[in-house]
Amino acid sequence: MQHSFDIDIAKEYGILEAILLNNLWYWIEKNRANGTNFFDGEYWTYNSAKAFNLLFPYATSRKINYALKHLQDEGLIKTGNYNQSSYDRTLWYAFTEKGKSIMQFCK
Repeated sequence: MQHSFDIDIAKEYGILEAILLNNLWYWIEKNRANGTNFFDGEYWTYNSAKAFNLLFPYATSRKINYALKHLQDEGLIKTGNYNQSSYDRTLWYAFTEKGKSIMQFCK
């Protein structure tokens, strides 16, 4: 598997953050194209902490969680919970307007 990132985003927010943004962008755009995971006026994607660890084996759980929190604190992504089971703690991710504009500019 190959991971890529935008250099300008990496300089501004960090390499892992840029990689995660690229991954989230791919899945959200795929959901938009397929008309799935549309809630509250946004397209979303989801992943568990375990899934993120499998996707990014070069980063610890702590670093992944920190990078996702950093992206949220910077106002690029937001989280939600659209799970069918109340005990399911899988987080859902969508881009904020700021995040969308950055990603569209870089693509």
